[in-house]
Amino acid sequence: MACSTESARDYVRPVRYHLVRELKNLGVSVIVENLNEHGVFHDEEVSNIKAERTDYDKSRTILDKVIKKGEAACYKLLQVIDMICRRTSGRISSLSEEMTEAGTKEFDLLSWISSFPFREDTEMEINYSQGPRSCHRYKAKLKSKAQDRSKEFWMRNKNLFEEVCRPDLSYSSLVLDTQGRVSSSKIKKGKRKKGKMSRPKKLKTYIPEDRQEISPSDLLKTNKNILLVGKPGIGKTALSHEILRLWAEIDSRELEYMFYFDMRETSLVRDGMSLEELLFSAYSEPDEDKEEVFQDIKKYSDNVTVVFDGITDLSSSVVRRIVEKDLLPNAKVIITCRPDDEDLFSGDFDRVEVKGFSEQTIEKYFSAMLGMEQKKVLSNLELLTLCHVPMYALMVVVCFLYETPEDSPQPCSMTEIYINIVRFCLQTSSNNKDKNLNTLIKQKSADLLTLAEAAFHATEEKTVSLTDLHCEDSCVLSFLKPLVIKVAPTETTTTYAFLHYTMQEFFAAMWLLKNPDKIKEVFQQCLTEERKHMKHMIPFMCRLLTKKSPSLMEHLIPAQELKKTSNWFFKEMISTFFSGQCMEEEAHTEDTGLDVGILFLCQCLFESQCPDTCTSFLETLEYQLDLSSESLDSYLCCAVAYVVSQSKERKIQLNLEDVSVSAQGMSCLYGCLFNVQWYVLNMSKCCSVYNMSYIADLIIDCIE
Repeated sequence: MACSTESARDYVRPVRYHLVRELKNLGVSVIVENLNEHGVFHDEEVSNIKAERTDYDKSRTILDKVIKKGEAACYKLLQVIDMICRRTSGRISSLSEEMTEAGTKEFDLLSWISSFPFREDTEMEINYSQGPRSCHRYKAKLKSKAQDRSKEFWMRNKNLFEEVCRPDLSYSSLVLDTQGRVSSSKIKKGKRKKGKMSRPKKLKTYIPEDRQEISPSDLLKTNKNILLVGKPGIGKTALSHEILRLWAEIDSRELEYMFYFDMRETSLVRDGMSLEELLFSAYSEPDEDKEEVFQDIKKYSDNVTVVFDGITDLSSSVVRRIVEKDLLPNAKVIITCRPDDEDLFSGDFDRVEVKGFSEQTIEKYFSAMLGMEQKKVLSNLELLTLCHVPMYALMVVVCFLYETPEDSPQPCSMTEIYINIVRFCLQTSSNNKDKNLNTLIKQKSADLLTLAEAAFHATEEKTVSLTDLHCEDSCVLSFLKPLVIKVAPTETTTTYAFLHYTMQEFFAAMWLLKNPDKIKEVFQQCLTEERKHMKHMIPFMCRLLTKKSPSLMEHLIPAQELKKTSNWFFKEMISTFFSGQCMEEEAHTEDTGLDVGILFLCQCLFESQCPDTCTSFLETLEYQLDLSSESLDSYLCCAVAYVVSQSKERKIQLNLEDVSVSAQGMSCLYGCLFNVQWYVLNMSKCCSVYNMSYIADLIIDCIE
C-alpha cells in the first residue's frame, strides 16, 4: 500500500473497549510473544502481563501499555493483529460479523484491521510468528518426525537388499489420474477387448500411460481434501510418505501441522480414543504447554493436515469424526484406500487414482537400480509389464541384485522372482510383521490354494475375472484388485483380478501341483489352438517342484506329494512337447507367446535348474539344438546357455541360422560355447545390434 499518514495510535485508541475483547479471542500469548520479540515489551513486562489473573485483564494491560508507548508500538500491534486475522482466514467465530438485538452491527475486527493503510512492508509476514513459541517448537518436532518416518519407510525397503549392494531408494514418479471412476460398462468392454488381444498386447495394457497432470507437491499445496485410490502395492503409501517428506522440508514461518497415521498398525487407534489422545499419544506429544498447543490446533484447524494411510473402515469414532469434519472442521484430510473401500468416504474429496509406474519411469528406475543389468528386465515383456506395480518392481531389483556375478552368471529364474513377490506380499500385508513367514504361509495355505483354484479356472477360460472367489483374508486379497460393477440402480457386485496376468498364471500353476492328476490333461490341452495359452503355467510348475530356496510349495503341499509328482513330471513334459508330430504342427503356428518347441522346453528346464533333466532332454535331442529363425531375448539366451552348459561329456550341435539376438543375449550364450561342437550362423541376419565379426571370432575361439 501507499504510505499512510494516519496515526496508528489514533487508530487504536478509539476502539480500545472492543479490542480488549478481541485480543482475548485472538490469543494473548501470541500477541505478547511477538511484541516482546520486536522490542515493544521487555521480559519483565511480559512476566507481569502473564501474571494477570484472566485473559481479559491481560488484554487490557497489553493495550494500555502499547498506547502509552506511542506510535511505533501501536503500529507493531496492528501488524500483529493483521497477521493473526489473515491466518484465521475469517473462519473463527470471533472474527465473523455479529449482530445486536436491534439489528445493528457490532465491532467487526476483520473489517477494521483491513481498513488500516499499512506501509509497504514485505518483511511483515516473515518477522511475526503466527502462534505461541510452544506451537512453533511442536511444529519443528512434527517436521523432524516426518523426516524420520520417511527415512524409516525407505530403510525398510532398503533392508531387503544385501548390505554390500544396497541402492539408494527414494520416491519415483507415479501416474496419478484425476479422471474419476471408470464406469461398469467400460470395465466390461475393456475385459472383452483384452480377452481378444494377443499375449504381448494384453501384457502391455498393464502399463499406464504417462501423465503429467499432478505431482506430490501439487497434492501438498492444494487446500482440498484428497482421496488417493489404488490397487495393493501400486504406490499409495510411497506417495503419502513423499508428501510427508516435502512438507518436512518446507522452510516457512507459517504455523502448520501434519499428522500421519498408518491405519494398518491397528494398535495405534484404540476404540474410544479422544482427538487429543490420537494426535499426541498415538503420534507425537508436545514437549511443553500441551494444552496451549492443542487449543491452537483446534482453533486454527485450517493449518492442519491429517493423513490416514490404508483406511479399510471407519469403526474408530475419532477417525470417523475427523473424516466427516465434526473434529478439526477446516483441516485438510488425505486418505489412501483400495478401490473397494472408497465408498466409505462420501464427503468433499478430490479423487486421485494411483496407477503405478509408466514405462518411462520403469526404465529410469531400473537404470538407476541395476545399471547395465537393466536390459535383462527391459527386454523381457513379462517382467517389464509386471513392474508397473512398484512393489513388484522393488522385488525384481532385489532378486537381480541378490545373485551377484560371483554367485552365478545367470539372472534369477522368473519363478524365483514370483516366489519372492508372493512371500514379500504376505509379509507386508500381515499385521504381525514379526511372525515367522513360513509359519504364516502354512496358516494361510487353505486360502492361498482357494485363490490358486480360482486363478486356474480363470486361466482355463482365458479371462482375468475371478468368479466364485470365497475368500476375505486381507493377506490373500493383497494380490488382487477389485472390480466394482453396478448391476442395478441400488446394487453393485465386486469381482477380483490379479494385479498382473502372469501372477494369475503363477497361482494357477500352484493349484495344478496340488491336483497333479490334472497336469497330463493340461499338457494335452496346450497342444490345441483353443487352450495353447495354458502352456505359460508350465515353466512355473518346473521351478515350484524343486527344493531350491526361497521355499513356498513345501508349506502348502506335503513334500512327499511334490516328490511323487516330480518323479514323472519332467519326463512326461519332454515326451509330450517333443514328439515329432507336435513339433511339425507347432512350427508354423502363430502363437500368443513362445512356440511349444525346443526354445520353450529350454525355458522350462532353466526354471527347474535340474541338471539331470537337462541331460535327459539333450539325449532326446541327440545333442542337436536347432534354434534357427528364433528370436532370443536375454532371458531366453540364459535359458539356452544353461541347458547347453549341462552337457558335460558330449559336445552339442547348435544351429543359430537366422536367429535374432541382442548383444547382451549373445554375451549370455558365449559362456556355454565351449560345450558346442559346431554351429550354423547366418552372418547377414544375426545380431544386428552386435559386431558380427566379433561374434564369429568368439564362437570360433570356443569351439576350436
